[in-house]
Order: sequence, then C-alpha cells, then structure tokens
Amino acid sequence: MSLLLAERLFTSLFGPPTGPLGEEGYVGGRPRCAKAATRPLQYELLLDAPTLKLRRYRPLRRPRRCLPILLVPPLMVTADVFELHPKRSLARYLVESGYDVFLLDYGKPQARDRRLSLGRYIAHRVHQGVRLVKQVTGCDELSLVGYCLGGIFANCYAALHPQAGIRNLVTIGTPTDFSAMMLHRVLAGVSRQPLATLAAHYGYIPAAVCNAAFHLLHPDAILRHPVEFWRGLSDPDFIRTPRPDGGRHLEYVNLTEAAFKQLLNHLVLGNELMTGQFVVGRRRVCYERIRAAVLVIASREDRLVPPAAVTAVTDKLTTKDVTVRFVKGGHLGMLISSQAQRTWQVTAEWLEQRSQLQRVTRAKPAPVVPLPVGAVQLAATLRKVS
Repeated sequence: MSLLLAERLFTSLFGPPTGPLGEEGYVGGRPRCAKAATRPLQYELLLDAPTLKLRRYRPLRRPRRCLPILLVPPLMVTADVFELHPKRSLARYLVESGYDVFLLDYGKPQARDRRLSLGRYIAHRVHQGVRLVKQVTGCDELSLVGYCLGGIFANCYAALHPQAGIRNLVTIGTPTDFSAMMLHRVLAGVSRQPLATLAAHYGYIPAAVCNAAFHLLHPDAILRHPVEFWRGLSDPDFIRTPRPDGGRHLEYVNLTEAAFKQLLNHLVLGNELMTGQFVVGRRRVCYERIRAAVLVIASREDRLVPPAAVTAVTDKLTTKDVTVRFVKGGHLGMLISSQAQRTWQVTAEWLEQRSQLQRVTRAKPAPVVPLPVGAVQLAATLRKVS
C-alpha cells in the first residue's frame, strides 16, 4: 500500500515515466506501444564459476579476420550492462560488425566472497579471461573494452602485463584522477565508518546500498524516474521481471568487503592511480608501462564521472597511440541510451583500424648443400674428440 501511495505521489509531482528506457539509460515504465522485440544475443558459456564466467557471443554475420574483443564490466552491476536492451547494446553492435566478442561476468558475490579484492579481480578474473580468449581463438593478441571500473581493471592488467598481447584498450567513462570527483570523496569520507561496519557484518555492501549510493551521486536520476528507484530498493522481483520491449532492468549486485575497502581507501580517497601507488599483489601499477593503443571515451554530460577524471589518464600514458573522444549522454547513457550509438561507432571504427590480424611470415629454409666426403669424416672425428 505504501509503495502504491509513493508511486501515485511521485507520478503527480513529476509526471509518468518517459519510456521503457530513458535517454540516460535508466529504467522507465512500460512502452506506449509494444513493438516486435529483437531477440537477445545468443552465447556460449566457456567458463562457469560462481564469481567468474566467460561468454562468447555467437556471430550474427560472417566473422571478419580481426582481433577478438573481451568486454570487461564494472562491479556493483551485472555484466548485462553491455546488453541491457537488444536495440541498445554495445555487445550486439560489435557482434553485428563482425567481431568475435567475449564478455567477463563476475556473477553475484555473496558473504563467502568477502576477500575478493580489486587486485584479485584484476590478477585472476581478467587474467583468466584473457588467457582463455587467446586459447580459444588461437590469437596471440586481443582488445580489451572496459566500462567505468571495468576500464580500471583493463588498464591495470595491461600495465601489469605489458607482454600479455593486449594490442588495444578502450575505456568508457573510466576514472583515473579521483581528486576531480569531489562529491565522491566527500561522501566517502562521511560514510566510510558506517559502510565499513555494514561490510564487516554482511561480508559485502548489499546491492540495495550500491543502488542508493549511485543515485545519491547522481540525484537527477531519482527526479527523472522516482518510481523505479523506490521499486528497485524495495522489490527485488521488480528488477528480475522482463520488460515488454524485450530488454532487461539494470540490476545491482553486492560489492565484496575487500573490494569495497580498496575502492574507498586506495582509489577514491587515496587517489593511488594518479600517484602510482596502487598495488596489486606485490606489484605497483604504473600506467606508463601500458604498450597498447588506447581509446579514452568521456562525456561532458557525465555528472557521475566528470571528463577531467577520465582524461587524466593521458597524463600517465607513454604509449604513442592515444585517442580521446567525447560523446553524448550521462555516465550510463553514453553506453546504453539512444545517444549511445555514437559511442559504439567510435569504438568499432577505432578498433577496425587497429585489429587486423598480422600475417606471420616464415623465413624459407636454406637449401641443403651436400658436404664432401672428407668434410663428413672430419665432422665425425671432431664429435668423437669432443
């Protein structure tokens, strides 16, 4: 009853929702007219573990001879962020462009996964994905495409493993300089102790808290779609309900205790990516070691991760091939809204120029010249002496 009253109140104040998927990528109400929905992408599950899965999407056209692509998702949301809607999907756009596309999936962490840190995501999850993609495709190189925190994972992995065959890196809305994100730092300082207590009690930061934190950092999302925000907090079944247009709702997942501590203390408050002090295992992450070609995608309309925080990575990179492109849309909108097609086009076109398979030219064997009989006897004598 309270939920119904809240819905009516918000509807009277802000009007009805604006569509099945808002322009910024947020969930809206039912569509005014249900059209024939495009079928979701089909994929093969190459690896299936509770916190590590690897999808390989089935081609929709004849694949081109080019490097495979591994999509690296962020934490706190499911990997479906790359394919929430059949018609607004970076994964589908790349598959339709003829690329061999793979997707990492971290699953839904539980209390038993409390020690799963950012370092373990990078050193084990991303590493396993890269290794398996190369093994399945037979390619010694591949491209990494990361969104938000997934872009940090991709950058860190390429920096720690410059010889791993990462030829191309694409990051979308990925922060590097957290000093440019003052609201994040203020809220992190204020909420550090209560959130740490919550994480210690459960072993993770609950998905509902991740959802609320995102909207606190992006308050206009609540004003645009208040009903969906409250439903997402109070009714988990609402998130799992399929939408009439064939899409899916953005689903938040738990953030493990170890990952939360590293994210808050080392990245947000410590800003260790910029100072070069971030450590994975016993190795320091230095972006200067990245050898791949890098495409940095940012949006001036992104209120969650401002452009200054995204483009700061160019101050750390020493690789010669670095491209920065600005697109339309908010932090989520640049990936899955109706304006996101520009992001997909920029990504696909940039990769096309740098993803051609290199032909391995083998040297022709030298002709065998028969030795004289005396030389053969001399060689045999030398072998006996030695």
